[in-house]
Amino acid sequence: LKRMKQLPSRRIIVTHLRADFLPPSILQSKAKILVLVRNPKDTAVSYYHFSNNLPLSPSFDSWDEFFADFMNGKVAWGSYFDHLAEWNKYIDNERIITISYEELKEDPILGMKKIASFFGFSLCEEDFSRIAKKTTFKAMKEKS
Repeated sequence: LKRMKQLPSRRIIVTHLRADFLPPSILQSKAKILVLVRNPKDTAVSYYHFSNNLPLSPSFDSWDEFFADFMNGKVAWGSYFDHLAEWNKYIDNERIITISYEELKEDPILGMKKIASFFGFSLCEEDFSRIAKKTTFKAMKEKS
């Protein structure tokens, strides 16, 4: 929080925190928040591979072991279902937009247009096309 306050205005902060773990001042301010959600099954599969491929993260001997921990919220960021439930409390908040990973994957340009409009970013069609190409899984994997 201290580091965030030192950043210049009009900043973008990325976090995996649940709404109830954020400082209340953020939710009471004029800040706009994008909540990106994902199908729980796909989240679990992605998280399983992420955990097993990250040297500093606890790895799991089997999918069954991981799945039990995931379903019981015994993973690093806690229960994904609690995470969704906490953000769902803000579903009607005009300063918070929720978009799904699946929606962005199905039509990246339409999803980006929704996000840009929400935040008041002015982009041309070429910008959306360029961003769409650079944010495919393949393109980001090649850059990582």
